[in-house]
Amino acid sequence: MEPEKPTGSVDAWIALDRSSYEPGWLRDTPLAERLTCRDCPHAVFRRVLAADRDLPDEAWRRLDNDPDVLCPQLAAPTAPPHVLVRLLRAHGDVCHVRPLLVDHSNFASQTLRAFVDKADLRVRVLVLQDPELPVPGLRRFADCEEGFLDAGVAGHPDIVTELLERLLADREPKVADTPAATPVLPRAQMQP
Repeated sequence: MEPEKPTGSVDAWIALDRSSYEPGWLRDTPLAERLTCRDCPHAVFRRVLAADRDLPDEAWRRLDNDPDVLCPQLAAPTAPPHVLVRLLRAHGDVCHVRPLLVDHSNFASQTLRAFVDKADLRVRVLVLQDPELPVPGLRRFADCEEGFLDAGVAGHPDIVTELLERLLADREPKVADTPAATPVLPRAQMQP
């Protein structure tokens, strides 16, 4: 397919760049052969390599800086904290790749607080994953226009009554639903 791609072949483009095909057979090849994929122009081969756990440090460094967003995410189980922060800042979390970067053992959840003003909502929403986010940070999210951020605030373990009351009074029913269902809501406020 490689020679057909420059000619504009849609089949080649799909097979090499957009396919869900994964060369799983590559995992069964010797390490030296797998390492030849470090510079492969097709991300799918680099992704398989990134999912391996027996690579030398040089290969990890290269995969941590791969232009394909899934390569560093798949390589993340071995990533140092600064790489995890860089990936989150640039792309957010890739939700279908587990474990999430924010759940990584090398990741300090307090680092997320630096994302509170990010314009990219995929990144900013991660701040709510910090279980000890200070109340001023929660207030900033409660003031956002995006309903899913309000819901994230309402479900936060450190939510305060004042914020719950404000979110319960929201005119948008979808915003009020989450605080109404939170177990930290005082019993008196659950009564009609």
